[in-house]
Amino acid sequence: MTSPGNIHPELLYIYTAIFIVVILVILLRTGILLRKRRKKYQIEQQVQSVFDEWLSHLLTEDFPHDDTFVTPPWLAPGRENKIARQYAINQLISTKKNLAGHAGRNIIWLYEKMGLKADSIAKFRSPLWYHKAAGIYELYMMEQRDMQAAIARHTNHHNAYVRMESQTAVLAFAGFDGLIFLDTLTRPMNDWQQLKLIDQLTPLDPGNLEHLSIWLNAGNPDVVLFALKLAGLYQQMHVLEDVITLLKDHREKLREQAIKTLVRVGDENTPSVLIQRYAEETPGNRNTILKSLASMATDKELPFLQTLLEDGDPGVQLQAARIMMKCCHNGEALVKVSSLEPGDTYDQLYLHIKSEMAR
Repeated sequence: MTSPGNIHPELLYIYTAIFIVVILVILLRTGILLRKRRKKYQIEQQVQSVFDEWLSHLLTEDFPHDDTFVTPPWLAPGRENKIARQYAINQLISTKKNLAGHAGRNIIWLYEKMGLKADSIAKFRSPLWYHKAAGIYELYMMEQRDMQAAIARHTNHHNAYVRMESQTAVLAFAGFDGLIFLDTLTRPMNDWQQLKLIDQLTPLDPGNLEHLSIWLNAGNPDVVLFALKLAGLYQQMHVLEDVITLLKDHREKLREQAIKTLVRVGDENTPSVLIQRYAEETPGNRNTILKSLASMATDKELPFLQTLLEDGDPGVQLQAARIMMKCCHNGEALVKVSSLEPGDTYDQLYLHIKSEMAR
């Protein structure tokens, strides 16, 4: 019987053999990975050297736009050239980002002439989400507008990345008209995606967003939130009543955005509408209302502001006093009178706001 402190020689041999095999497998796998990386690097360098020459000619318009252009065999369609062709696509997209006009069209011509569009379509049709998303990105970056309808069918895709790329693509193809996907969007649209889409639309003319009222009444809260942002950003006055209705929504985030949007699309009655909501709102949204009033309050709102000035919350008192002194004709005098009363709270508020206004 083997004692606990001793290991049988046969077991030691087995452990040693297993250890050697593991080390050999690790070394073999490392060697294969290094070989693949080296091969990929060599292929990319080969493509880069050719593309540097091609792109220089494309930019100077000294390039054969006819059948005399021949794709090198190592860049021709085929599985064996997969790495080279993907690198070529990446290079073309990277170059096109910085080009416009004729030079940009030359990049697209080269992409199509080399048959690289087929590679992008193959990725787009892949069941794997990361291939599909990559294919969509390549197709819209290379302005393949004939793929717009096919890509648009994925704007409500179950995968978030495919969905985001598809939404970005339809806006790249159609501008504001591409927002039609909001009519049927049932899946989430996170804040980052909304910011990206707004940034993409910013340089464009929105015209009259006819579907805006539909989106503001959609069942998807993310669509409603995005529509509120669009309404405020582009001052779509025709949806004023829809925005006012959303001030009573049960979701705090939507009410907050509705308050911000109302400042942009509202009229002379907007301050009184916000004041009516003030008592029923959360502390965070009350703060948003006060910030909004700072840009639109008049003497009509003075009684409300005076009641806030008597509030026990120093933060609310400061905001109320600031609005009074900025927006009301005799607001500064009223705050100053309060500062002369016993106690130093109002005096500190008055001095603090005066120093702000003097900056």
